Amino acid sequence: MKTSTHSFAKFSSSMVKKGLLTLFVLLYFQGLTQILTPEFDSAGYTLTDLGSIDQLPSQYGGLTIRPEQPNTLYIGGAANTGSGGLYTVALTRDPLSKHITGFDGSAVLYIAAPNNDGGIVFAPNGTLLFTRYSMNELGQVLPDNSYISNSITPYGVASSVGALAFVPAGYPGAGSLVFSSYSESIMYNVPFTVDNNGQYLLSNKIAEVSVFGIASGPEGIAYIPSGSAIFPNLSMAISSYSNGTVVVFEVGDNGLPVPSSAREMVTGLTGAEGALIDPLTGDFLFSTFGGGNKVIRITGFEKPSSVNEKPLNKQAGFSIYPNLTVGYFKLDFATHFTGGLITVLIFMVLKCWNRKLMLKVLMNMTFPLNLPDCTLSG
Repeated sequence: MKTSTHSFAKFSSSMVKKGLLTLFVLLYFQGLTQILTPEFDSAGYTLTDLGSIDQLPSQYGGLTIRPEQPNTLYIGGAANTGSGGLYTVALTRDPLSKHITGFDGSAVLYIAAPNNDGGIVFAPNGTLLFTRYSMNELGQVLPDNSYISNSITPYGVASSVGALAFVPAGYPGAGSLVFSSYSESIMYNVPFTVDNNGQYLLSNKIAEVSVFGIASGPEGIAYIPSGSAIFPNLSMAISSYSNGTVVVFEVGDNGLPVPSSAREMVTGLTGAEGALIDPLTGDFLFSTFGGGNKVIRITGFEKPSSVNEKPLNKQAGFSIYPNLTVGYFKLDFATHFTGGLITVLIFMVLKCWNRKLMLKVLMNMTFPLNLPDCTLSG
């Protein structure tokens, strides 16, 4: 059960999240309706309730879209429970604007993600990272599909974690990993390294900022695309579960929010959970843990600067990992192939101890590809 000693109001919202409702809380939240605050409504932003997802277990967790799969939503289901999982659902988009308009079909279980919470993200190397409540752990599904989970308490993150996000290029602290503590309403910058298996190895936090009272119970983190209306400086959005709001901040040192810059963007929410920027349009999306278990979209932001810099048909249609490697590797295709050729560059080192000589050999190997769906190991 999400609890805290900060305030009764926060304790009440914690009980809502685990389903321990009193009649007072039920009656109170029934009257809430999410709205954009006047500042953002006047600036041309719009809020759209995309509704619930068929066959996705409540309560909804965090959500993400992989840039190479813009028409697939990954979202947590049965969040905060041992039976929690990460699900996929196809997205429908407006043919002209490309804004997400709904869901095409039912949710399909992608992978088990027990106790998933507000933070779900695919790392650049393909590792799936997700926050786990209430054990204050970082769950990881590695590129080889093995699963590990480690406590983040030793690195200075107060129990229990809520969300996580990578700081995008161009923002202060770019490339850093930012966590939020749901229980203590603190944001952290936590350094990391990545081992040969794709596992993220954390180090002690190097900075922290409290958002208690401003965006209490932070359950989603997203970085707002540069140039968006009425955002003169680089900014971020935080889904505040306990306050029932989405709050925007300017980004300060280490990719963390500047509390004095806080502005409420959305109010009247029940269970604001997760946060993402649509890589195709720049729209801001978040889910709700309870509150109807739905996905909400806000339009009006600029497209991320990296979107559509080259046509999709010229972008890489595959990923290879790990790279470099001295053992097995996997080649995963983003689209269907019916034929073609694969060329692999092989690097070998020959050690000739008797001559104290080391030879480096580069060799190309080309072989046919003739299966519709392939995962190549070699």
